[in-house]
Amino acid sequence: MQATWWILIHGGFLAILIPFLATAWEMWIFNKRHEYMHNIKYVLLAVDVPKTTEQSPLAVEQIFATLSSIRQEGTLYERLWKGRVVDSCSFELVSLGGYIQFLIRTRVDYRDLIEASIYAQYPDAEVTEVDDYVDRISVDFDSNTYDLWGTEFQFLKPNVYPIRTYADFEKTLAEEFKDPMAALLEVMSRIGPQEDVWLQLVLTPADDHWKHEAYHEIKSLIEGKKHSKTGFLYKLLFSWPLDTLEWLGEQIIPLWGDIEEEKIKEEVRTVQQLTPGQKKVLEAMERKLSKLAFYTKFRLIYWGSRETFLKGRGVAAVVGAIQQFTVSDMNGLVPGKRITTKTEYFLKESRLDHKQRSILYSYKTRDVHRGLGHGVILNIEELATIYHFPVTTVKAPLVKKTEAKKSEPPVALPVFGTGSYLRPAREVEYATGGAGKTGAIPSNLPFVE
Repeated sequence: MQATWWILIHGGFLAILIPFLATAWEMWIFNKRHEYMHNIKYVLLAVDVPKTTEQSPLAVEQIFATLSSIRQEGTLYERLWKGRVVDSCSFELVSLGGYIQFLIRTRVDYRDLIEASIYAQYPDAEVTEVDDYVDRISVDFDSNTYDLWGTEFQFLKPNVYPIRTYADFEKTLAEEFKDPMAALLEVMSRIGPQEDVWLQLVLTPADDHWKHEAYHEIKSLIEGKKHSKTGFLYKLLFSWPLDTLEWLGEQIIPLWGDIEEEKIKEEVRTVQQLTPGQKKVLEAMERKLSKLAFYTKFRLIYWGSRETFLKGRGVAAVVGAIQQFTVSDMNGLVPGKRITTKTEYFLKESRLDHKQRSILYSYKTRDVHRGLGHGVILNIEELATIYHFPVTTVKAPLVKKTEAKKSEPPVALPVFGTGSYLRPAREVEYATGGAGKTGAIPSNLPFVE
């Protein structure tokens, strides 16, 4: 007892105090962030693209570039006391019983920004506010009636390695673009009336912090050294002790004979010594770094009644369509094992039930903190490859598109009627007369008696 007390009063209390304060701080920040996000008002927008659009995914890439402007961290007081976080938007593609719809969920504050960026690239598109489809199934769904499969995708390699982008889907000889959305939309159009497939990309504009690890990976590729982790805990437990031992070895070895003058030098490769394949990978990595990027939570949910639920149709086919973005010597997207609703060995049913409801809750709330860390890093070119409006050659029958082309009426359009005008008088605020006066109809407005 005395030994314990002596340890406590001579600094041992720090072993208890520091973890306690760290846990209390994490709980404080978590609650403040939850409160901040709970008070934000969101809107869900359905996007209907024209039937005859000739726009390539480059147009959607510009939309994502515009969206990067929502990164506003706020002041230190707002982040620590009010729980402010960087805002995010969710780009979603759903098949509701075979009916396919492109959707965007965003803060009400950013609705004009989203609509303006879409109309700038697709003037004939239609953007409509709709009810949230996630209410079609409850988190507490009856597992005897419904079945659900869900996952969050992760990278095969570090974030700096890019996936296959839309530029690689273009045939050079025929100059024909093979839209990667064709396979995905065809699969989603085969979903039956009592089942749904939901795809979600929750995007948070990324800062430049992730690029430090990216440059370290590029350096490792050039020098031919194995990539090592750079986290503080990894350095504390492994890197620094190993570096210390290596330094001690360098001091001791010269004392062992005639090799004092001989120093082992590591051969460092240059870019010129890389193979053609390695140079191609290096160029692709640098191209990814050159464009704006987002932390991305990429989720997939497939659910349906027990009678119609079929993994081969709603899981294998959709995941297979996403595999077309994989490049063997670069990167690819695969379901994260820790998140995927699959269990083995002990307590299978209870663990499966927990995983199903956890991934469904994360999807319904568009949560950016639950799951696999911050998500994967995708730049605007990679995002436009995964999520873009199909080109004219894609014939998926149940994709919602605009029915007719809209155009503005002529400026000098006459109005028929006796003394009536196109627009009634309206209340306006004059610069000199104040509010509440009725605005007069312009005297030169054409009309026909």
